[in-house]
Amino acid sequence: MAMGFFLIEIDAPLARRLRGGFNSLWIVAEIILFVLMGATIQLQTLEKTLLSGVLILAVGLFIGRSIGWYLSTWGSNWNWREKLFLLPGNSAKATVQAAIGAIPLSQGIAGGEIILAIAALSILITAPLGAWATATFAPKLLQKGEVDPTKLTVASRTLLLAAVDGSPLAVEVLKKVGDLARQTNGEAIILYVITVVDESVAERLRTQTQQLLSDIRHQFITTTGNIPEEIINTAQEYEATDIIIGKRGYQPCERVLIGSVSQAVLESSSIPVILVE
Repeated sequence: MAMGFFLIEIDAPLARRLRGGFNSLWIVAEIILFVLMGATIQLQTLEKTLLSGVLILAVGLFIGRSIGWYLSTWGSNWNWREKLFLLPGNSAKATVQAAIGAIPLSQGIAGGEIILAIAALSILITAPLGAWATATFAPKLLQKGEVDPTKLTVASRTLLLAAVDGSPLAVEVLKKVGDLARQTNGEAIILYVITVVDESVAERLRTQTQQLLSDIRHQFITTTGNIPEEIINTAQEYEATDIIIGKRGYQPCERVLIGSVSQAVLESSSIPVILVE
């Protein structure tokens, strides 16, 4: 848990990718966990503890957990509807009960079979109850926002279009794309508009792209034509969220704020443009 907290604060996209990987691992692990628990349960004991177990679960859910979420959100900026949703939203219990419910029995502790039976009963009752309650009360008590349940990043698609050429500025543009894509867990399209037929330039840019964006989902494409028009048309075709291009800076002999390509893209694009010096 401590490692997870640090990952979320330091590198949220990495934490998001790790979460997805562990979710896939859990699909296999949960089968083993619950099958082993089911094989250990004494059905006779489960039958004997049915009524008392239901009573214990009711007290724990409606009284114990109510006090728990109330104290946990004391002094927070949550409103009463959000706090109230914690009761149905967190009522489902299964993983911890399945993982540790059989430990007392395996250690020979008196009443271990009863503990295991109540742990199994809590899974059988609270799992379907929690699934139903979450879907039922969420629309009534919560407002749907743009942030995903883990609050790691905004749940929106990020696709960055980077326009590069044969100048040294291309490396800085690629680095900027990499930084932004890692921060937003986004994808990138690297565009090279061919003006002079020179395969070595395209191949060099392709190699640099692979080196600097090896950990990011990306594609390198080439096209021909008017450079500003091709940049804007490609961005619209792929529905890019941002355009990233290099800024030439001030030229010593002419009063030119930025390069003609950058200026043309800035004036014509309806998509946000990021300039890299």
